[in-house]
Amino acid sequence: MPKTYGPVTERLLNLALGRSCVVTQKRIDYSAARKHAPERDWWAESRDGGWVVTRVR
Repeated sequence: MPKTYGPVTERLLNLALGRSCVVTQKRIDYSAARKHAPERDWWAESRDGGWVVTRVR
């Protein structure tokens, strides 16, 4: 079965609680991640032309 989401969404879904990853896109679309994991939340902070995304729930 093919994936219905891209590599950024896959990274968000694989993040453990309290862990962070760097995303080098101008904009992060959380809609696909929320569709596959509605109970999770992420917090993003802009850093040097990218984002540091942390899973907070």
